[in-house]
Amino acid sequence: MRQRLRRPRGERGSFTFAVVFWALMAMMLAGLVVDGGLSITERQHAGDIAEQAARAGANDLDQNALRAGRYQLAQDACAQATAVVTASGLAASAVTSCNPDGILRLATGQVVPTMTIRIRIRYAPILIGMFYSGQFIANAAATAHPQPGT
Repeated sequence: MRQRLRRPRGERGSFTFAVVFWALMAMMLAGLVVDGGLSITERQHAGDIAEQAARAGANDLDQNALRAGRYQLAQDACAQATAVVTASGLAASAVTSCNPDGILRLATGQVVPTMTIRIRIRYAPILIGMFYSGQFIANAAATAHPQPGT
């Protein structure tokens, strides 16, 4: 009869520890990949919304000033930009800054107003959320100005 070889008592359970360790490492790596991709996507989403809001605000010109040959933003340019943000599905509080006071001198010598919008989006991570209960933040800013003659 063949005798069974026994492992020394000190090695029992060492494979279980390795499996648990590598499973946790794989979950952490998957969390970094998934939530890292989500972070990039949310920043791009915030940037897209900020660009659209800045364009909408910059296109809201005062009609009387325009008839007089001057480019000047209307009084409700920030409200117009905020309306674009809320139409995209975000709350109006996502707009952290609306600055319609800038100017830009074009190559033709014409001076036009600029509109700068800053947006903050809060989102929850997917896999890292199992270990971290807070929210992540994506910030974006965009500046736009009207294009004379187009």
